[in-house]
Amino acid sequence: MSEGTEGNATLLDLLSSTPSTSAATVQTLSTQTYLPYLTSLSLPEIIAEPSKLSSESSFLTAELTNLCHAQYPTFLSLHSASIALSSSFSSFSTALSNLVEASVPELESRCKEFVKETRDIQVERRKLTTVAEQSEKLLDILEIPQLIDTCVRNGYYQEALDLSAHMDTLVDRFPNIPIIRSIQVEVSQSINQMHAQLLQMLQEPVKLPSLTKAVDFLRKMGILDEEELAVAFLTSRRSHLDGLFQSIERKRSLDPGRFLSDWIDIWREGVHQVVTQFTSIFIERSHSKAPSSTAHLPSSQVASLRHMLTTFSHTLILELINTLQEMLPKVTDSSSLSSLLTKLSYCSTSFGKIGLEFRPLFVVIFENVVVENFRIAVEHACQSLQKEVQESKKGKKLAAVWMAPADEAALPIVLPPAPNSTSSAPSNIPASSLTSYPPLAVLMNGLLTALNSLRLLPPTSVLTQLVAIMDSSLSSLSDALLDYAKYSIRRTNARASFDGAEGAAENERNVLIGMARAWYYSVWFVRRGLIEGVYGQNVEDTGDGLVWLPWEEWAIELGENDLFQRSASRRQSIDGAEPVEQHAGNAESS
Repeated sequence: MSEGTEGNATLLDLLSSTPSTSAATVQTLSTQTYLPYLTSLSLPEIIAEPSKLSSESSFLTAELTNLCHAQYPTFLSLHSASIALSSSFSSFSTALSNLVEASVPELESRCKEFVKETRDIQVERRKLTTVAEQSEKLLDILEIPQLIDTCVRNGYYQEALDLSAHMDTLVDRFPNIPIIRSIQVEVSQSINQMHAQLLQMLQEPVKLPSLTKAVDFLRKMGILDEEELAVAFLTSRRSHLDGLFQSIERKRSLDPGRFLSDWIDIWREGVHQVVTQFTSIFIERSHSKAPSSTAHLPSSQVASLRHMLTTFSHTLILELINTLQEMLPKVTDSSSLSSLLTKLSYCSTSFGKIGLEFRPLFVVIFENVVVENFRIAVEHACQSLQKEVQESKKGKKLAAVWMAPADEAALPIVLPPAPNSTSSAPSNIPASSLTSYPPLAVLMNGLLTALNSLRLLPPTSVLTQLVAIMDSSLSSLSDALLDYAKYSIRRTNARASFDGAEGAAENERNVLIGMARAWYYSVWFVRRGLIEGVYGQNVEDTGDGLVWLPWEEWAIELGENDLFQRSASRRQSIDGAEPVEQHAGNAESS
């Protein structure tokens, strides 16, 4: 193959050097194509090749001639078209030159002006295009406030905080974008609503898990520090307690005992829950290993939390004591007082397990209330009889008329046994003969009612006060009865000496003597009921309580030397006076 190529090149060089052959003819494509064919022929074929070429040339000339004769219109049309095309190309070239030289620069300047004028539009268009391309992402950002608000209203606080954190990240990345700032304002409003909702949850009647959850979310929000959060917790729970107290306020005036019982129940449950909840959420968490706990708090802050709880507890205990001081005096039913004391005792014992024992604070209040109720009951009973005595004296009524019927006044009165004897008489059943004197029987009923009420709640430390109250009231009534007896005897004696009504005077004397013995028995019985029946102590250790010597002196004047069947030594030891016999002798000598 390389030899043939070298031969063709040599033949081309030879033909090019021939004077009758031009270099352009040799360099044509047809020549370069024909020479390889020619060199591939044999010698006879090469010798015959000129005649062959001459024949083909004649044949082609004849064919071309025939074609021209047959298709001359076509050739004429082609010639006309060629001339017209040449003319058109000349006109087009001229017009194009004019366009390039005149119109193109103006068009270019106009295009530049158009680009300049539409630059802002292009910028806005690119922005709109970018917005259209990022529409889904933008929609997600625009929906963040609505999503946070929905999460807050449905209680999905963690999701709301996550969305808020994502919004804070966007603000940090794009601080100068107005729409981001606007969305951040809406997000802040929703987060503030969430903060208010969580604080409101602390005021609701919810259990420890819900409160712990609310406090944890408040911690994550970072709006309040630990101490402020503790104050908010205690304030909210106190507000919840105040609401419960307010719900039973209408019972305060209707039924003080029921109101106080319900109030103590609410106080006991509410305070115990607040103390245990606060301890679990704030104090015990300081010893926890949980990441969200207050284990990182300094000891001084933990001590501050404990101080808050102590102050809160003491404030509520003080409120309990103030309420007891205000309402207990209005509770006159001893069974209600006993029930309240039992309830508070159990409550104090339970609170003692968490270091809030408060029994010594309310015991004194109950003692004062018991003493006051007893005083009111005893004074009411004694003052009722004392008023009747005064009215009878003022109205000049005989004892046989209002104290006892004449036919019943002579019934024997069962007097108390001697101090050195052993009495088997029950301390809670008075003698039936006392009914012969209805006013004294009524007095006895009133005093026994006071003792029965006291039996339900008898504080041992106030026995001395109770005895003193009873002795004081009985002593005042005793003086009134003695004064009336003396007045009635003087009046009947004076009347008997005037009209000779000795029988009426004797009857009045018998009634008054019986009344005196019944009175002595009544005093002994109620004192024995108080000291022995209620408190189980020996009544003899307190003496007779009243000074009976004036009565015995009055009786001696009437001829009754031993009105109460007491020995002289007993009267001397109790009354601190001379024996009655000496007074009787003096009375006889006088």
